[in-house]
Amino acid sequence: MPELEINPLRNVPNEAVLDAIRADASMEYQRRIPLATDAGISDTVKNLTNHRTLYNEFIDALVNRIGMVIARNTNWSNPLAPFKRGLLTFGDTIEEIQVGLLEAHVYDPDREYMEHAIFGTETPEVQANFHKVNRQNYYKISVNEPMLRRAFLDPNGLTTFVNKLMESPSTSDQWDEFLLTTSLFAKYENAGGFYHVNVPDVRDIESDEADAKLALRKMRAMADTLKFLSTKYNAAKMPTFADASDLYLFVTPEFNAAIDVEALAGAFNIDKAAMHGKVQPIPADQFRVEGAQAILTTKDFFVIADTALETTNQFNPVSRSNNYFLHHHQVVSASRFVPAVMFWTGQDDEVITISDSVASVSTPAATDIDGNVQTTVQRGNIYELGSEATMTSGEVGAVSYTVTGSTSTKTYVTKTGVLHVGGDEGAGPLVITARSVYVDPSDTRKDPVASTALSLTVAGPVVPEWPVQGDGVTSINIQGTPIPGFTVADTSYDVPLADYEPPIRKSDIVVNAGGGDANVTLTGNQTDGYVITVSYDPGTGAPVVYTVNVTVV
Repeated sequence: MPELEINPLRNVPNEAVLDAIRADASMEYQRRIPLATDAGISDTVKNLTNHRTLYNEFIDALVNRIGMVIARNTNWSNPLAPFKRGLLTFGDTIEEIQVGLLEAHVYDPDREYMEHAIFGTETPEVQANFHKVNRQNYYKISVNEPMLRRAFLDPNGLTTFVNKLMESPSTSDQWDEFLLTTSLFAKYENAGGFYHVNVPDVRDIESDEADAKLALRKMRAMADTLKFLSTKYNAAKMPTFADASDLYLFVTPEFNAAIDVEALAGAFNIDKAAMHGKVQPIPADQFRVEGAQAILTTKDFFVIADTALETTNQFNPVSRSNNYFLHHHQVVSASRFVPAVMFWTGQDDEVITISDSVASVSTPAATDIDGNVQTTVQRGNIYELGSEATMTSGEVGAVSYTVTGSTSTKTYVTKTGVLHVGGDEGAGPLVITARSVYVDPSDTRKDPVASTALSLTVAGPVVPEWPVQGDGVTSINIQGTPIPGFTVADTSYDVPLADYEPPIRKSDIVVNAGGGDANVTLTGNQTDGYVITVSYDPGTGAPVVYTVNVTVV
């Protein structure tokens, strides 16, 4: 956005002013009006008054070209002018946009991500503010010929004349701009924009050092807090933050006088020389908010931009004077997106601290791929689990799931709550436990409420997996000797210990099987006899158990 560049005008002699105007004037003006340095001011003024159109051209140049420069360099200027955003060359609206945060999703490498996850849209919250031109003022001043003639009596009278001429409309414009800018504080407060922090009334003559230190402590804590994303401290309740280098503190003169400058500079981590660039005094009556002492915000709080700053003129033939109009059109507004904190003697904004705990956890539900709730699950299928924790505050909390009772290593629950039932899962029921993940800050060791009410029956054929199902046990050998009369169908045998060389060790037992897995256990001793148990799973999930009693005769 372009800036208005204003250079100061030095106090120069009348001749220099007249010749400067002549140099930029029309050909007719240059032909009829002589150089003041050569012909003298009297001849120049005489020629001007003899030619009304040329006189009007001179007055226009004097006021429009020189007067506008002086208008921006008068004795009093708006101290809040540095917060302006320059010249709005085109249009009459400034648009502010704030984008919110995106929701985090849990990645699961075992999950099939379909078209919604891949091609679906997900947009963050977006808010926009439109600041339109709301100030269109003009300031009128009249210039007549006698006033101008008196200006030539002094060697530097022309610049003095223009200074006095433009001082009134310019100062009026600057003061009105300041009043409109500070009025934003009350309007912002009335709309509920500020976040409030209570501080002692350090403006009171009886306030002491402890009051000032407490106020400083709260301001420093808030300045550090604003570095982090939060929705609490701006009017739009959008996630925003403020960099420390962008913070400005607007204070009443009384508050500023009560706070030690050295301590205030330290509170904002800036040196004493730079402190005045961060702290801006504002008269207490201009805050227009009862009890307001300071406002902490950023340089972007004010949305102020000029759309027109110019002078126009009209000759009045009746009064034989020229009327000049200083026009100033602006956008004067405040941002809803930047953090803005008011330190005042009123109450702190209500901060709701909820001592929350888990009231209950709903019974998990297993939903199949068609969206139907099931209490019987099929081997080899997947099911989406659904449960939620209800907090004492009424909010809904998250849960985690565990599965017990499974015999298959391929039965598990993913971190996204999907139950995978192994194809070789046994016949026993699966128990799904839903447990709240909430940690009570008042008692971090407290166990949350959990629900274990869901029991799932396992059904369906066993899904073959490599290795393929075995043909069964063909023999059981003890110390290299097969058990006499072994058949697949017979699961119990008695053999004499005398047929073997004691002691019998587990390594002495060999199971021959056509595929599948065999698990061997050995108990007993050579005095009382041995019991050999062979558990063989052919891959069906239903093991066959063989028992061999090695007895002492």
